[in-house]
Amino acid sequence: MPRFLKRACVAAVVLATPALATEAISKADALAAIRVFEANSSANLTAAKPDAQIDDALASSSATITRFALESDDVVVDLGPNAVPWCDLRKGVAGVTGSRGLLLAAYLSGSVKAQLLSGKQDPNPYSGWVSMLRVYRIAKMREGVAIPEVEGLLAKQMDGTLEAYALDAAHRSIEALRRTYGGDTAVVQTKEEQKTLAAQP
Repeated sequence: MPRFLKRACVAAVVLATPALATEAISKADALAAIRVFEANSSANLTAAKPDAQIDDALASSSATITRFALESDDVVVDLGPNAVPWCDLRKGVAGVTGSRGLLLAAYLSGSVKAQLLSGKQDPNPYSGWVSMLRVYRIAKMREGVAIPEVEGLLAKQMDGTLEAYALDAAHRSIEALRRTYGGDTAVVQTKEEQKTLAAQP
């Protein structure tokens, strides 16, 4: 199996596995997992580590990042169709398969990292997209992976409009929440609302 696709399968399995641990993940543990994920998701470019070692590191770090993103009140990650158009999350993260699973883990990694470093919750998908596109470019170069929804985001990154498009996507997500919940919600405020974004058609 090609190296990237093998890692994508590992990430899909991790994202589909419910968290068994009950202890909360600390910010420090989340940031450490993000460093491991970033190092190993780029390992496709070199043969510095054995495949099994890279796969184990990606599986463990992806699980930690995903749990933290979904459970921690320190971050709010938009999982709606405006933010993650390459994934259908109406059935939750368990419905993510193949290379899309690894890209979702990369998106979560970038979004969580930006929020933890800034100390502010921010559902804007820009930081997550930048992280996801880095992994996507590696996959495209190494394995010829092409995902139309991600190609659209890559084109916007190349022409310099990705950040503005992310701001627009965040506003569309907020409007979807307002239609669902009513009121003057200015930001995605709760984990319940965040989970609801994943169920938006």
